[in-house]
Amino acid sequence: MDDRRKLLILLATMGGVLLSALDGTATGTSMPRIVEQLHGEQSLTWVVTAYLLASTITIPVYGRLADLHGRKIPLLTGMTLFLVGSALCGLAQDMAQLIAFRVVQGVGAGALMTVGMTLVRDLYPPHESTGLIRMQTLMAGLMLISFVGGPLEGGLLTDHLGWRWIFLVNLPIGAAAIAVLAVLVPGGRPPGRDVGRFDVAGVLLLSAGIALVLVALNNSQGVLMLLAGLAVLASFIFVERRAAVPIVPLRLFSNRTYSAVSLAGFLFTVATMPAGLFIGLYFQQVRGLSATQSALTVIPLMVGMLIGNRGTAMIVLRTGRVKGLLAAGAILVAAASATLAMIDILPLWLTISCAALVGIGTAPAMGGIAIVAQTAVNRRDIGSATAGLNLMKQLGGSTGLAITQTLFTAGTHNGIAEAIGTTIAVVGVTGGLLALGAVLAMEDLDLLPARQTV
Repeated sequence: MDDRRKLLILLATMGGVLLSALDGTATGTSMPRIVEQLHGEQSLTWVVTAYLLASTITIPVYGRLADLHGRKIPLLTGMTLFLVGSALCGLAQDMAQLIAFRVVQGVGAGALMTVGMTLVRDLYPPHESTGLIRMQTLMAGLMLISFVGGPLEGGLLTDHLGWRWIFLVNLPIGAAAIAVLAVLVPGGRPPGRDVGRFDVAGVLLLSAGIALVLVALNNSQGVLMLLAGLAVLASFIFVERRAAVPIVPLRLFSNRTYSAVSLAGFLFTVATMPAGLFIGLYFQQVRGLSATQSALTVIPLMVGMLIGNRGTAMIVLRTGRVKGLLAAGAILVAAASATLAMIDILPLWLTISCAALVGIGTAPAMGGIAIVAQTAVNRRDIGSATAGLNLMKQLGGSTGLAITQTLFTAGTHNGIAEAIGTTIAVVGVTGGLLALGAVLAMEDLDLLPARQTV
């Protein structure tokens, strides 16, 4: 492929990924208006939860399909379902319809990040300088835009055009992306792949187990549901070990580096959740800043991610190694989070500096973990490996959110400031140190294959 064709595929793919990331966060700011028009106050949280569940459950399915059937068909299928769901959401007449259509949208979204990032890796392998920088930059950009741009997009569209446009705006962008990908992405099944019989039992067990776990994590009284979900996932592992062509190749987890880096991705996501969630809230509710001013205080966290992200790419290009950077990042996240335990007595500049350090510490994990995961496995399993890693990060986000909310609620009797500081410190330090342990367990792979023996 020439560079122009690669660039067009990259832009179309990232357009779809960006739409799915924004839709995961944009609806939060529009919920009051949605409830006002569609009613259904009792089920409003399901507008977000239904999308999260559907997209998380389908991640490993799309990843495996991409390995068995090539990238084109799963990606175009996911994009089409996402756009159909978006159109239906924009036309929903009550809350039940909106929730059902969000499920359709989420089923499509599961393909976009997983197959999309796998396709980017195919186009720009990490051992090429452009590949490594693109992977790092894309992961940083997507995280920043979804954190900041999603709520902003939701607010602007809701105020000026109506909440339905949060979904309808996806249609022209998504249609253009589908047209480009349909024409330019090569089709066909990869040679030598044994497709076999579709693993229906594995898909059903995995879907049920993940659904139970995610719902339990978002329900403070969901202990029995969590145990049931874990039992179903144990049954899933038993079935997958006997499947001819499993939906999740368990051989991936016999690879020490892949298992360790997947766990690290989960733990990094948990560790950084409270800082991103509560720093802006602290400045608004405790120090009395306006919503706009408090939003600005989160910028150092994002800037730290960008600086650390770019620095990671440059260092890896020189050394070919990322293990040391991941370990340093985990230590930095833990140290900065520990300092924020005293957030109520820290001067403003130090609080903001600690937020920036959390961002810098997170940066190596944003793209570096994905590159290690894809390098550690056989090329035929890259889609499944990417899907597994994305699934672990999704579960890390849900787990981190549940733990963060539980600790914060339990600590509010001592005041909001102390509850925020304690929550950031406990989750950040524990998650950071556990992530350090996972990183130390992985092999320090050379990410520049020009120096490897293949």
